[in-house]
Amino acid sequence: MTDSSGGQATRPARRPPWTDRGREAARETGRQLVAGLRSLWARLLPLLQKLWAAADGDVPPPPVDEGLKIEHRERLSPMVVAAKGHVFTFTVHTVLIWSATGLRPAELIWCARQFRPAVIQRLRRLVAEQARDVAPLRAGDLEIALQAALKEQPPWPFARAGRAVECRPEVWQVRHDDRVRETLRPHWDRLIELECEYELYLTRARYAEELNRRWVTILDEMADGCAGGEEAESFTEELSRARQHMAAEQQAAAQWSAELLRDRRRFDRIFEPFSAIPIVPQQAAGPTGEAAGCAPKAGPAEPAGQKVPPAEPAGQKVPPAEPAGPEPGRDERN
Repeated sequence: MTDSSGGQATRPARRPPWTDRGREAARETGRQLVAGLRSLWARLLPLLQKLWAAADGDVPPPPVDEGLKIEHRERLSPMVVAAKGHVFTFTVHTVLIWSATGLRPAELIWCARQFRPAVIQRLRRLVAEQARDVAPLRAGDLEIALQAALKEQPPWPFARAGRAVECRPEVWQVRHDDRVRETLRPHWDRLIELECEYELYLTRARYAEELNRRWVTILDEMADGCAGGEEAESFTEELSRARQHMAAEQQAAAQWSAELLRDRRRFDRIFEPFSAIPIVPQQAAGPTGEAAGCAPKAGPAEPAGQKVPPAEPAGQKVPPAEPAGPEPGRDERN
């Protein structure tokens, strides 16, 4: 080929050498990638065949141990039942414990879902029967009664499609009505305060008793070490008076503890006599503005020649007669 302008032949353009090397590397990489994909598919194909066979039901499930017992626990929604009088209610929290032998966990859960409505109906009937005769403020008594009733009964059996399961319900909490809880709050606040005071005074009494015993021991040692004479007699008299005073203080402390225990029992039963309070009928007021039957009764006739002491002025009290001797333990009780 010759150039038209100069008449000289032109050489063809040569390709760069790196293009040939790139093509060879691409071909080698493609061959390696195809070989890797073929080996990976050969490994995954048996696993996929097993999965397809298991999905179609061709592969039997693993054997189940016939002697193995499994359990399944589920918490039910709170049950609201009427208390005595059908004015207030109780809220009962329960748990169902399902158990079976020779079943898989999935089968046990399936049976629990199937038999749950029957269990809830039976349990609600039992709770309503127990709560019908319990006062609204006795939630603890109802909880104890329900737990005892369920403990006495054997587990409830159920069976379907060759599967036998057992259900054992448990009551773990019974709560008051909100209105009853607000009414009982001041009572329990006062009861807790009395309990704390009682524990405090018991601790003080124990410390005082221990201190008295130590003083008695010290005084006995001093009395044994004193010589005879008027000094020993006076010391003995002082020692006897101290012993009498300590005994009186101890007796007063015991009496105060008994009174505090009686107050505690009275606060424990503060709500019981509400139904036994006599209702006094309201009487019409008399012409003088006082209620009929409330006027002061006439006293006995004044005998002739005898003077009646003047009446005590309003707002002024007559001082009581002074006791003959000091009352033991009076300062400690005050």
